Amino acid sequence: MDSKDGLAGRRPRIAVFTKPLDRWTSGSGHHLNEILNAALDLNEGRFDFTFVHYKRSDNPIYKRARELIVPRSPLRSAAVLRREKFDVTHYSPLTIYAPVWAVPGKRMATIHGAEQLLVPRFYGRIEMAHELLVVPVYVRKMDAIVTVSNTSADYFVERYRAKRDRITVCYNGLSPAFRVLAGEEITTPGRMGIAGPFIFHISRFSERKNPWTLLEAYARLVRERNSPCALVCAGGGWDCEEVGERARTLGIAPRLYTPGFITERDEVELLSAARAFVFPSFAEGFGMPNVEAMACGCPVVTTPAFAVREIVGDAAIVVEDPTDAVALSEAMHRATTDEALRARLRERGFARLPLFSWEDSARRLLGVYGALTGA
Repeated sequence: MDSKDGLAGRRPRIAVFTKPLDRWTSGSGHHLNEILNAALDLNEGRFDFTFVHYKRSDNPIYKRARELIVPRSPLRSAAVLRREKFDVTHYSPLTIYAPVWAVPGKRMATIHGAEQLLVPRFYGRIEMAHELLVVPVYVRKMDAIVTVSNTSADYFVERYRAKRDRITVCYNGLSPAFRVLAGEEITTPGRMGIAGPFIFHISRFSERKNPWTLLEAYARLVRERNSPCALVCAGGGWDCEEVGERARTLGIAPRLYTPGFITERDEVELLSAARAFVFPSFAEGFGMPNVEAMACGCPVVTTPAFAVREIVGDAAIVVEDPTDAVALSEAMHRATTDEALRARLRERGFARLPLFSWEDSARRLLGVYGALTGA
């Protein structure tokens, strides 16, 4: 339906493909979970939501809206959508499995970034073929696109020939759990056996996160600056043998802590206690850990990885070349020792936090649904 007249007094029906909600602690899953929960809180009966996915999930959000299970085949799921006659179908994510053909109503998609195109060396042939051949065609079929940064929006216009006036930016929001903790609230470092100062990093281990430059830069910090700081690299995969072998080669194994997956509370405590947070990624559609560090008052050292400069603004030390271990080591030294700089980074970080609101982004999302339906 394209107008208020076509809706004939009923609520517009919005179908959201919600496969990422089935693993809602992942990056894209967390974004969708938070923004949809906020949208449901603000909806006040304006839209009639149906969450569409392929199998049952324990995510409690499915108790807040109608749930529809469809076949994985895009042809068969498209047939289901035609019978349902939704006013808007929202694909999140937009993949070759998305039933975008012969579906009634308006179509829109959430696309977080373009990491595969930015650093293709870290991805396989199938992933690259999907990004090069499928996504551009599907993007141009959408009536609206939602993304998480203006950097991504501009890239989609240039690379995919998307229309800029069809793209809406909805920043990631910040959980209230991320805040500066008092000393007596912090027990995680002690439980992990970390007795002194430390530098913190968190990510799911991958080559895209630039782990080898991080380890080399830290080794230089210890060797050339005699830093007393340990290095804590949290997240799945960091406790692998390859990392351990590299740490032994660099002579930093006794000072490297790799606790694996940690809870949100552990992350907040580690950020509140760390001397600096280091995030030298090669490509990020947003780079949420940088924002979480700012909220905890932890000075940030990062790289201009696609959208990161837009997100951190002047509230971080930005190392221009992610492969420059010397520059990264020097930035880590400054972030851990220069008290005047540390204070400036903390204050600038706090000043940027209002930009990252799930409520504001949910209002923008509801605005997209309203614009597409005339409601």
